Parts: sequence; structure tokens; C-alpha cells
Amino acid sequence: NPGPEVTVDEKLVPFRGRCPFQQYMPSKPAKFGIKIWVACDAQSSYTWKMQVYTGKPTSGGSEKNQGMWVMLDVTDGLRGHSITCGNFFTSYELSKQLLKRKITMVGTVRKNKPE
Repeated sequence: NPGPEVTVDEKLVPFRGRCPFQQYMPSKPAKFGIKIWVACDAQSSYTWKMQVYTGKPTSGGSEKNQGMWVMLDVTDGLRGHSITCGNFFTSYELSKQLLKRKITMVGTVRKNKPE
């Protein structure tokens, strides 16, 4: 079980083969790979839960509140923890959902982020 502090972030696993959900992220050292959302114990770096990002839904349009749904999925089962995350995940609605689960969140809020 993870300790009281948990970190949620994305990870790009380098991969250059054929894969329908391979991602290109120019800001990462390995630019191509498989994107994984990860919840880890902040002290030991123990991976508690992962979710592979398989791309946009087949229905077409953009994904609404993707950061919130990813965060709620990878933190499912945690109670009484403090979560640190990046500005992709933080939103007022997410903080309300996490407080219902007795989870606190630390992260930067973007002023111009649409909700």
C-alpha cells in the first residue's frame, strides 16, 4: 500500500515499433512511445496504479475533463492520502470529487483552463 503522499503524473515508455496508440511527445527525451498515467508513492516511488492511454475515443470529438477522469481512476481505492499532481490534472471540480473520498490535492491551477 502507498504511504500518505502519492504523486500522479504521465510517463512515456520509449517504443518505436508498430502500435496503434503510440504517442509523439516532443518535450520528452524519447519522443515516441506509449503514454501511461501513473500513481506512485512519493517516498519510495512504488507504482500503485497505472493506466495506458490508448488515444482519442473513436467517436471523434475532444475528450472533456480527461485529467479529472484519469485522476479519479488511478486514485480509486485510496482514502486519507495527499496527492501531488501537475496542472493538467488540477481543477475545482476534481478537488470536490477527491474531498468526497477524503483525499487532499496539491497542484498548480491554470488560470485559463476551460472546465
